[in-house]
Amino acid sequence: MFVRNVALLLCVFLHTAFCQNFARILVQGMGNGGPAFGPSVSERDFSFSASELALLPQRTIAVSDHGAPVTFQGVLLAEMLAKVTTPTGDQDHHTAASYYLVAEGRDGYRAVFAWAELDSSFTDKAVYVVITRDGKPLPESDGPFQLVVPGEKSNVRWVRQLSELRIEPNTTPYGSEPARWIRENLPELESIKVGMTWKDLLKVFTNEGGISTRTWQRYVYRKCIYVKVDVEFEPVGSVPPRSAAFPESRACNRVPDFLGESPDDRITKISKPYLELSILSQTLNWSHASAETRIPLTTDCR
Repeated sequence: MFVRNVALLLCVFLHTAFCQNFARILVQGMGNGGPAFGPSVSERDFSFSASELALLPQRTIAVSDHGAPVTFQGVLLAEMLAKVTTPTGDQDHHTAASYYLVAEGRDGYRAVFAWAELDSSFTDKAVYVVITRDGKPLPESDGPFQLVVPGEKSNVRWVRQLSELRIEPNTTPYGSEPARWIRENLPELESIKVGMTWKDLLKVFTNEGGISTRTWQRYVYRKCIYVKVDVEFEPVGSVPPRSAAFPESRACNRVPDFLGESPDDRITKISKPYLELSILSQTLNWSHASAETRIPLTTDCR
């Protein structure tokens, strides 16, 4: 009996000591490079224990929990996030609103906050990480840390047994690399207008090849051959040899000297840019196509 009692006391002591001394909240800032294992891992990450939270300014939060008034003691979430890299400052002014914060409990429960809900430059809303309730440590079912969000109609974002906070970028199609590429290059793609000349067109696009006439051709974007436009022309004057208008074409020996277009041919209609596989990629295994069969994206010899 004595041995059993000692064992039970030892289990309780070890369980309590583990919860009090080893429970931590991992805060991952933007651009996180990996997991954290120490109190301070890098400028991007920080791992808080209860004793480290106690060093931050303590706040008293009086709220209603399912209709019952309660008083929590804890710290502002913003003061914890100040320890890591966040999307704040002039350098992130244009992208800050696309970030969000994920708060996760030990049981896998998660709540998400748009960064604009937390950044003081957007809002005065206060979110807290608490460690006591009505003057007592949080019960095991809730603690040792809990996220508390006052002022909301529901407590669904009050994350119990809080273990991790992560700042993440928007990964929807609107924030993807292809979307950013299109946003950056669309002004150039749309810079060619009706009334400009064939020579103006070739500053942005190049011939795709295939069936065409002097009054209609399909062109591909010089930076990406899968972006295309269909163009109609009004012929202007006679057609000179290509080398007369573009001497570099003869030196490069890439195209015949006579193509049937005049540099002064005027654009009468141009389609919106659209995506389509290239002629060659539809008939060839692109990865094995020789350099000679690929459509050049520039008109010079580089």
